[in-house]
Amino acid sequence: MAAVAALTSCTVNGPDPDSEPPATSAPTTKSSSLDLPQRPRDLAIAGKQDAEICAWLKSEQKQSLQIGGSGRPVQRNGNNYNGCAFLGEAGNAQFGFALRVVPEGIQSFMSEVNSSPESEKAFEINGFGAVQGQIAGGESLGCDVFVDAAEGQTLWINMMLQTPGGMDNDQMCERAKQAAEAAVTTLQGS
Repeated sequence: MAAVAALTSCTVNGPDPDSEPPATSAPTTKSSSLDLPQRPRDLAIAGKQDAEICAWLKSEQKQSLQIGGSGRPVQRNGNNYNGCAFLGEAGNAQFGFALRVVPEGIQSFMSEVNSSPESEKAFEINGFGAVQGQIAGGESLGCDVFVDAAEGQTLWINMMLQTPGGMDNDQMCERAKQAAEAAVTTLQGS
C-alpha cells in the first residue's frame, strides 16, 4: 500500500506545494531484538504537537537537507502519530521528509515495522541509539530512521523519494540519517 501511495504522489513539474509527502508503510508484526546503547538522557518529545515538531529542523539544517518551507502537519494514515512534513529537491530528485513522534519504545515499535531485514542497520546519533530501515519490497521508495529518544518514545524520520530512480538506497538513507541528526541536535539544545 505504501508503495502505491508513494508512486501516486510523484509529480512531473516539481513538488506540489499544496501536497503532503506520502505516508509510509503500515507496521506489521515481526520479532526484533536491538542492541542499542543506553540513552544519554531522554529527549522531550512525548506529547509534542505538529507545530512544535515542525520547529525541530532549523533554517540552516533545512538548507543543508535541501528542503524548504516551515513544514506542515503530517497526513494521518491511521496511526495518528503527530508529526511534520517537509518537501525538498536535489537536482532532479524530489523528496519529502516526515518527522513523527511514536508513543512507543523503539524495541517494541521496531518489532512492528515492515522493513526488510537486509536494510536494517543500527548506529548512534549523538549518543542515542538509532536504526535505519527500508520498506520490505519497496526499498527504492525511501528510507526510515528510528531514534530511541526517550523511555516509551521513538522519533521516526521518514525520507520518501517522489522521483523514481532519483536517488539510490544509500543516498536516501544518508539523507534520512542527516535529518535525524539535525532533529536530535535541535532537541538536545532545547
